[in-house]
Amino acid sequence: MRASRIVSTAAVLAPPLAWAAVHASSRQARRWRPGEGERSTVAGLGVRRFGAGQPVIVLLSGLASSERMWGAEYDVLGRRATVVAVDPIGFGASMSSPLLDGPLDAAAHVDAVLGVLRALDLDSRPTILVGHSMGASLALRVAARLPSARAVVAFDAPLYRTVEEADARVRHMGWFESLLAQGPLAERVCHWMCENRAVAESVAVAVSPRLPVAVARDVIRHTWRGYLAGFDAIVRDGGWADALRALDEREVPVWLVDGVDDPVPVPGRADALAEDSASVTAARLPGSHRLPLDDPMGCASIVLGVVSGYAAAR
Repeated sequence: MRASRIVSTAAVLAPPLAWAAVHASSRQARRWRPGEGERSTVAGLGVRRFGAGQPVIVLLSGLASSERMWGAEYDVLGRRATVVAVDPIGFGASMSSPLLDGPLDAAAHVDAVLGVLRALDLDSRPTILVGHSMGASLALRVAARLPSARAVVAFDAPLYRTVEEADARVRHMGWFESLLAQGPLAERVCHWMCENRAVAESVAVAVSPRLPVAVARDVIRHTWRGYLAGFDAIVRDGGWADALRALDEREVPVWLVDGVDDPVPVPGRADALAEDSASVTAARLPGSHRLPLDDPMGCASIVLGVVSGYAAAR
């Protein structure tokens, strides 16, 4: 009887102990701390602002993510610039944005970010757009529409030329992104999460032991319409190419930075774009598709270098 109780207890404790072991060994989870700044709602979007420098740095989070991904190791950016970390329409603190009641095409996403800058009276100041994954593609589009844009840093950008190309690579984006990409099962799962938000957050944490807990919880902070619209309008849409051409004509520098082990970008695309344009620089850092979490110091250093380059060129 005693042996049976020991076996039963071990069976109960094994999963949480295994989770704790993986979590403790994860560099992403171990190094992450919440970033500084005050969170608020600006022009319908969730925003965190910190720093007081003259240039503006806009941080745009990706699909199934939030501005929390830009943790404390990005606080260094606030020493050189005014930093505005934004959750795009439908995600994170913008999950219930009133902007969801309107059109949700790429132009609406761009207008929303520009609306934040105008509301904060920052739209005329020199701006560096920084984004991850979907946010990287959005950063290119925003910069193309913003006359004061001085540079773009795009981490793990999904630069797909066709819908077919995007669909062929979506399975590489992660278990959650792949599950919710499209189809009736994805819609049912997303609706269940909306109705059972607390349980869904716990599940997201349980199946993502390598992520910081706060970041894992935000994986499910979106609605079906917001997720699908962002995926179709930004990730599966080839409008990034037009934005890149517009930036090239204005000689706005663009850094395309991918993780060495990132399976999401099309192999060789960033290098090919850099060969075709003197304004584009392709680079790689150690990490996979969550590069800003894998190598926050490396990513922050690149952004700081861009800010320094802007200041030297003035």
